[in-house]
Amino acid sequence: MPLDDLVSVIETLQQRIATHRQSLQQNEIRTRTALIDPLLTALGWDVSDPVLVTPEYAVGEGRADYALHGSESIPAAVIEAKRLGHTLSDDERMQMLNYANARGVRYAAVTDGNVWEFYEIFTQTPQTLEDRRLLNLRISNSRAHKLALQLLMIWRPNLASGAPIPAEEPVLSKIPEPTTTATVQEPSEAPLAQANIPPPESVPPPSAPTGWQKLSDWNPPTKTLPPKMMRFPDGTENPVLTWKSLLVVAGEWVNSTDKLSSAGKPILNGVKERVLDSDNTGFISPTPIAGTNFWLNTHGNAGNLRQKTRALLNACNVSPDDVWLKIDP
Repeated sequence: MPLDDLVSVIETLQQRIATHRQSLQQNEIRTRTALIDPLLTALGWDVSDPVLVTPEYAVGEGRADYALHGSESIPAAVIEAKRLGHTLSDDERMQMLNYANARGVRYAAVTDGNVWEFYEIFTQTPQTLEDRRLLNLRISNSRAHKLALQLLMIWRPNLASGAPIPAEEPVLSKIPEPTTTATVQEPSEAPLAQANIPPPESVPPPSAPTGWQKLSDWNPPTKTLPPKMMRFPDGTENPVLTWKSLLVVAGEWVNSTDKLSSAGKPILNGVKERVLDSDNTGFISPTPIAGTNFWLNTHGNAGNLRQKTRALLNACNVSPDDVWLKIDP
């Protein structure tokens, strides 16, 4: 499996999630066909090959949607699939793990096609659910190359070995600056205070390159296309394919970084318009944030959706000055 091919598949899935979210949220079959099957196949688990994958595999008192077969008679892993946007409970996670345990399957995964959670069933000492989790990622919320490296955890040659190498923080997540031939001065051994170097948190972030604009400053004329990418303060860059997905991408990022949990609810744009709430009554175009019970109000024109995105970030203590958009030249 060329890594470039996996990256390409992930980029396709990101586009599908952004463009067809409402359709894929309607039922599990659509999610499996459009999001889960292509990724498993790209990772070497051809879902059409019964030697490799068994659908509707009996586990304990229930059935797993997929069993991935390694070199032994017992599957290497079982996977439970949910429709896109399904809010997974700990009871559902434990049910899947208990099913796998009953059949002696060492690994289990749960996914809605966007969020992927991968667990180790058997450990030498009792562990919490979180301790057993080897992989936890969101397709729509990270760079494709980073996701590709993390997903190698369930690449068929790795997983089928029976002792897969855990996902590591990818080496490509930070690209080093190019070196120069200039003479490099040795750093001083003096303490920071003596060297008059400000602490790291007081150093302003570097300016974005040409083609990027701050979310706080960007007010394009009507009929302007949406931005291509959104860059957050932690360096995460996510694709933005529609104006609606501008708000969705921001919502998923604040949730994944745990900033949403501390924000007051509901989140408003102005005095009355709700941006996010646990009750979607009155939302013309409600979009759930995966893994939560909150909904985004994604109805509106380009200007309104920009305002809602800024309001969401401000409520989560993230300045729109620190969020950048990649704009078409």
